[in-house]
Amino acid sequence: MKKILAILIMLAALLASCEDSHSESSNIHYNIYIETIRGHEYIVIKSMNSSNIIHSASCPCKKGGDDE
Repeated sequence: MKKILAILIMLAALLASCEDSHSESSNIHYNIYIETIRGHEYIVIKSMNSSNIIHSASCPCKKGGDDE
């Protein structure tokens, strides 16, 4: 009986947390561009609420280029 109750609680929590967040995120705009810093390429992703930067896989240093 405890297992059934635990499963029902987990299902209820799962269903309660499944909100339609796509309706809110449809108004979010992203700016994505490549920035070169000290010979390395970075992908910059900016939105209204956050910014992210990652080292680009197409950077010359990953192809055996200059490694600073």
